[in-house]
Amino acid sequence: MWTDRPEHIQFVEKDSKKYVFGGMEPHATNILRVISELESAYQMLKYCGFKEDMETLEEIKSRYYKLYFKKVKEEKLNNDKG
Repeated sequence: MWTDRPEHIQFVEKDSKKYVFGGMEPHATNILRVISELESAYQMLKYCGFKEDMETLEEIKSRYYKLYFKKVKEEKLNNDKG
């Protein structure tokens, strides 16, 4: 499915204006990176007092945490088979 993309797409192109949409496989590690960024944004919103936006991010984080655990389970199953 992802065979036509380099393994580490983030290192292929130095110019960020030339990014590849969907160029990174959504495996557990990358989902965890997204979660980390969302958690950081959530903390900044908390310190600044933006409650409504915090609640919005809480919903988004919840989706990515679910996706992360699903991917971990899938990847573990695939590694056990192979």
